[in-house]
Amino acid sequence: MSEIRVTTISDTAGTGPVTLTKQYAAKAWCVWNAAVAPASIRKSENISSLTDNGQGDFSFAYTNNFADSNYTISGCMAHSSTVTNFVYNVQPQQNSDVVAGSVRLLTVYSGSSSGNSDYVYSNFTAHGDLA
Repeated sequence: MSEIRVTTISDTAGTGPVTLTKQYAAKAWCVWNAAVAPASIRKSENISSLTDNGQGDFSFAYTNNFADSNYTISGCMAHSSTVTNFVYNVQPQQNSDVVAGSVRLLTVYSGSSSGNSDYVYSNFTAHGDLA
């Protein structure tokens, strides 16, 4: 079996990193804590800001915009350290809240009648073409 070890993969000129085109790597991702006031980003890539719009309702601005609003978003939350069989998910508030430069997301526990909630550990990833 062969093994390749590198610290940098450069472009053909050797002057910069390889540009991911037509690849399926996440173009943006974010992990945030919504259980603190104000909600705060733990770590992210291609996210310039987080806005807390209310309980379980968040807007994220991208550092580098997507080419259009036709990209995918997925995510989940952890309510506590206890493992449960409940379904937690991140979803766009509505179709018009997915735009090239930002996204508005709701953190929803599907087994609850209370609707949106703020969670200690929430995350999402976005896949698509950057502008």
